[in-house]
Amino acid sequence: MNIVIIDDEKMAIDVLRIMLEKLTQFTICIKGTYTNVRDAFALFEKERVDVVFLDMEMIDVHGLQVAKKLLVKYPSIQIIFVTAHAKFAVDAFDIEATDYLLKPVRENRLLKAVTKAQQVLSLRQEMQSEKKELHMYAHTFGSFRLLDVQQQLVKWRTRKVKELFLYLWFNRNKPLLNTVIMEELWPEAELEKAGPNLHTSIYLLRKILKQNGSENPILLVNNHYQLNIEIDSDYEELVQLLEREHYDEQAIQQLLNCYEDNFLAEEEYHWAIQIQIRLKQSVLQLLEMYIADTNEINPLLKLDCLQKMLELDEYNEQYMFLLLQFLIENNKKQDCTQCFDMIQQKLQEELGVPVPDNIKSIYAEYMIRV
Repeated sequence: MNIVIIDDEKMAIDVLRIMLEKLTQFTICIKGTYTNVRDAFALFEKERVDVVFLDMEMIDVHGLQVAKKLLVKYPSIQIIFVTAHAKFAVDAFDIEATDYLLKPVRENRLLKAVTKAQQVLSLRQEMQSEKKELHMYAHTFGSFRLLDVQQQLVKWRTRKVKELFLYLWFNRNKPLLNTVIMEELWPEAELEKAGPNLHTSIYLLRKILKQNGSENPILLVNNHYQLNIEIDSDYEELVQLLEREHYDEQAIQQLLNCYEDNFLAEEEYHWAIQIQIRLKQSVLQLLEMYIADTNEINPLLKLDCLQKMLELDEYNEQYMFLLLQFLIENNKKQDCTQCFDMIQQKLQEELGVPVPDNIKSIYAEYMIRV
């Protein structure tokens, strides 16, 4: 059982870790202990985590909001809250937390919570072993990663083999003429050289995909290639979210978690540029609409939306104004100062343009009041 502890009090972490290590009847591996939520999320990208012991009221963030983000992105993770406050118990079980422990944690309650988590984990492992078909998974937003059927990172022989996979995968619903592929992936090479490059890359890609259980992963008919393998992806998750007719808090949180960065942001493929632009515009339009049309919106979620919007369009003066306005309305003085300094740096120092009057005005008025 892989465990992570998140608490803004170092002493509380140390006490809980010692208590967990005494439970020798379980195979427990503490993958990490964190006082900073952001550092913990970095671990979840790299390691499989089964259980998170999570504090409820931390300095920078509320445990419920952290749990919601975790469960959207990693639904198999079990959350066990550890807190000094009983008042959040109903909210905790509303999001299907495994357990809710009050500080100071007693050994018998900790034993009961870990036993419950182990039972859930064992049941899931049993169900997983009965599944006949597992798919590869493509992570395409930000840094590209392809996971094999064992959820291990696929390694590429060459950059072109990786690009060929992505090009075939993105166009998987239609056969692609070999000359079209060569023009897209080897635009500067002569046909005599591009042909062998394509054939070599196809061979290497077939080899990788066959290792994951596909007998005929790439079809070739009349000089047309087509990918012939089921692959799950965050791209398909985003497309489904963007096609929804109605959006609630959970759907918006899923979208924020899914769209970590632009599509294939680190790969620099010219054929992906228009896809990047289209997806980014769609996400921004949806977030703008949600903020404008939703009357009662969770403040933490609204802040996440505004920060994501400005992250994706960092020089957008309207987004700057909306973020600063939100921080002022919530009386976040230090955050307001940092936000205004960021706006000045972006506009004045980087672009050489003045800060808009409406931004300077609301900031000046707020600083006078406080």
